[in-house]
Amino acid sequence: MSTQATAIRLAGKLTHLTAAGKLQWNDAGSLGPWGERPGQVFKASVGDGTFAQIAKIPLPNSLITSYYFGVAEGKPELFEVNVQGRSDEILGVFAEGYPADPTDETLKLLSSLKDLYTAARDNAKGTRQKVEKFEQLLERLA
Repeated sequence: MSTQATAIRLAGKLTHLTAAGKLQWNDAGSLGPWGERPGQVFKASVGDGTFAQIAKIPLPNSLITSYYFGVAEGKPELFEVNVQGRSDEILGVFAEGYPADPTDETLKLLSSLKDLYTAARDNAKGTRQKVEKFEQLLERLA
């Protein structure tokens, strides 16, 4: 099985667990500088010393955004994005934002990593709870 297919499968499972509230993501800071806007990283401990990480990487002077997804073993504070690979990384994949002549698998990888990034970001920032609180406030005002 290809690295892309494995990443698609794992990203789908992580997205599902995140949406179900069974996985907690933490803001791991910025990647920067990646052009004018730094990239943003979120990571989660999956147990047994294994960690998942998802990063959004905006390309300089462009509206195109790429994504990085990795799984590693070790201490979370030592797990940083490195597209060249690391000794503790057991899976790492980079999804180019709208690549030239993409395959179906490449497009599915980009979509899967984008969905995982959105779920991780919302989970780390408590977006769902904030939106629910805002909605309740609106209902009281009505």
